[in-house]
Amino acid sequence: MPAARHSRTKSLTLDVAGQRCLLLGGNGAGMTALAEILVTLGHTVTGIDKNVDVPEQRHPNIRILPWSHQEGAAQSFDICVASPAIPQNEPVLQQVLATGIPVISLHECLADVFSGSRQMCVAGTHGKSTTSAMLAWILEVAGVQPGFFVGAHQSNFDCSGRGATTNAPAAVVWSVLESCEYSRSFHHFAPTTVVLTGIERDHFDCFPDQPSEDAAFRTFVEKLPTDGTVVFNLDCQRSRQLASVVGRPTATFQLIDDDPLTIGSAAPQHGQVPSSANHWVARQIRHAGFGTHFQLHNGDQQYSIRLAIPGRHNVANATAAIVAATQAGISIEECRVALATFQGIRRRFELCGQYNGMTLVDDYAHHPTAIRATLRTAREAYPDRRIIAAFEPHQIIRTAALFPEFVNSLLLADEILLLPAFPARENVTHLECCRTSGRLVKELNNRGAKAFLFANLDQIVSRIDHSGRPTDIILTMGAGRTNLIYDQLTRRLQRHSVA
Repeated sequence: MPAARHSRTKSLTLDVAGQRCLLLGGNGAGMTALAEILVTLGHTVTGIDKNVDVPEQRHPNIRILPWSHQEGAAQSFDICVASPAIPQNEPVLQQVLATGIPVISLHECLADVFSGSRQMCVAGTHGKSTTSAMLAWILEVAGVQPGFFVGAHQSNFDCSGRGATTNAPAAVVWSVLESCEYSRSFHHFAPTTVVLTGIERDHFDCFPDQPSEDAAFRTFVEKLPTDGTVVFNLDCQRSRQLASVVGRPTATFQLIDDDPLTIGSAAPQHGQVPSSANHWVARQIRHAGFGTHFQLHNGDQQYSIRLAIPGRHNVANATAAIVAATQAGISIEECRVALATFQGIRRRFELCGQYNGMTLVDDYAHHPTAIRATLRTAREAYPDRRIIAAFEPHQIIRTAALFPEFVNSLLLADEILLLPAFPARENVTHLECCRTSGRLVKELNNRGAKAFLFANLDQIVSRIDHSGRPTDIILTMGAGRTNLIYDQLTRRLQRHSVA
């Protein structure tokens, strides 16, 4: 991540509307949310990104240019925000620095624009985006009108980011911030409530061992004021240990079910259910088509909660959001109404349509725990249907470190179509990427699965086109390019209809 090259006060010009902002890597999920936030605060945004082929104008005050349009960097801007994906030696970044324009990181910018709000920060290995989106929607339905930053497009808001504002000077301004541990970026925030969805080993290129990862989370949680609350899943051992040492008030939750949601290797603590007013338990989880029902217990109180999205992991996400919302004074009834109308976020078990009788579902899952939860959700939402999983491993280092877990998770699919590993932030050859996925294919087949390695997306699309059966569930998973499979199948369908 590029280091800040200015005094901290220079970025506070964003408090005054009308600033001209340059976003390097402006097409990424986090930068897209930031652009939307800046526009709601009255600024104009120009983004430059390598994944844009032609100029895009998504909003009157947001334009995204291809990376080749480097003349944009020479224009007059008041501030430049660099994505974490931009290396320090990138020529465009150096060109901007040479102009004297203040350059800050994505999370430094977020910290500044939300500095005047009460920040509800959602962190953890899984479920950050969905839990943040649920919490933001609950606050919106309750009339709070929060600002928010979420790393995915939210269907209810039709955006992923919004600035925190209020028309009542005496009112409390709230914000909901998805808080990522990668590169310790969440250390820039100033939380008043922290939600921990669960902690597992993940960013191996950033945290070489568990102690370094735990230390980053501890520093983050210790940024809470002494009366700030830590909301966490009681079944996550690492979250329990962290909460026990930071000396902040806590509110806990857990799922108790016949098919428990496991977090890492920690066993659920169902025999140790606290009876305090700050402990919440989700029970009696039932699936109804694409929706979910469960009973939420808090002391002697019981509430019936209905979700319009599937999955036990979303029961956990919803419970975390409810517990956090109550810390802001939101009633359970307001939470119930909001969650019943929550439509989900992009690339989280997103129903993408039909192709020749097959149902197409896309998910961002790229960690073994998320893959397991996604495949289990597919089984619950579509019983007795064949599930074909198309997966692109994300990073060689993560795949190697969690190899047995990846195998065990992918075995839940009836057929697995693998792409070469996506080398995010890794200096490796294409052959190494192919070998990494090839090892997965070999071990999966040794375990009795039907797994295949494909060189590119076109080959997977052809496989689906020729071997897929009506009623199959095509589940694309990964943090890279697998979501493009749906677009390619749609184009094939359009070509066939024209012919």
